Parts: sequence; C-alpha cells; structure tokens
Amino acid sequence: MTVFLKKMSEEFFLPYMERMIKEYAKEKVVAGTWLEEESEKRATQEINNLLPEGLHTKNHFLLEITTEDSGKGIGSLWVRFDPENMQKEAFIYDFFIQPEERDKGYGKATLFALEDYVRLLGAKKLSLHVFGHNERAIHLYKKVKFQVTDLVMSKML
Repeated sequence: MTVFLKKMSEEFFLPYMERMIKEYAKEKVVAGTWLEEESEKRATQEINNLLPEGLHTKNHFLLEITTEDSGKGIGSLWVRFDPENMQKEAFIYDFFIQPEERDKGYGKATLFALEDYVRLLGAKKLSLHVFGHNERAIHLYKKVKFQVTDLVMSKML
C-alpha cells in the first residue's frame, strides 16, 4: 500500500484548521488538562501561536495524505522541522486519517512515507505527542517502532 504526501492546498487549510482545533480542544478536555468551556479558545490560541503565518509558517509542513489508487484525500499531517535543530528532530503536531479510511493500513503507510519525507529534509529523529487515552494511536506508533521517551501520569481524586 502506498500513500502520497503533498503540500496542503489553501482550499484544504481552513477546514483542516477548524477540524484540528475542535479535536485538539476535545482531546485536552478528555485528558483532563483543560475545562470544556475554555478549550476551543485555548486550542485556537496555541495553534495560532505555532502557525503565525498559517499555511506558510517557516519550518512547518502541512501535508495532505492521498492514496496511490485514486489520489483521493484520506487525511492530513502537520510536521515541524527546523534544520538548525541540534538533534535534527522532526516533530509531528497532527496526524489524522479520515474515520472511514481507518483500519486499512493507511496509518502505517503514512508514517513510513513521512519518515522518507523528513529524511530528505535532513531529519535524523521523528517525535510526537500522543494522549494517553488514545489507545488506537499508541498501538500504531508502537507497531512502527516509536518508543516512549517521557511519560506523564495523573490520577483523578
């Protein structure tokens, strides 16, 4: 199975941002980090701080994921890589596969395609953050050999 990563189009960017802000806000609430009533505002602020020039922010790569077969869009990626980074680390901020396209091997194929993509940029390391409650994602990342480097734990009282 092959997937392709292409630079995100202007038309794709706005709906992408709307979906990502809502999902990030929801994830922070589920994780117990933010209150629901503040979550979308905080998510919007964080993302706008990270992407001050939107789609054209330096060292940030916003990508559409398409399939080999149809060229159909099946998801999106947001990765940051600064070639001045001493560890040559690329960082995945967002990775999304459309719900109807999940469990078909696209997640794994996308991560392998992303490895090739960031290697060409000069990256030697690929990192990400995953919420502890996202067991599906954790399973995928372990499957493609990501390792836990930090672990934050909480207990609700």
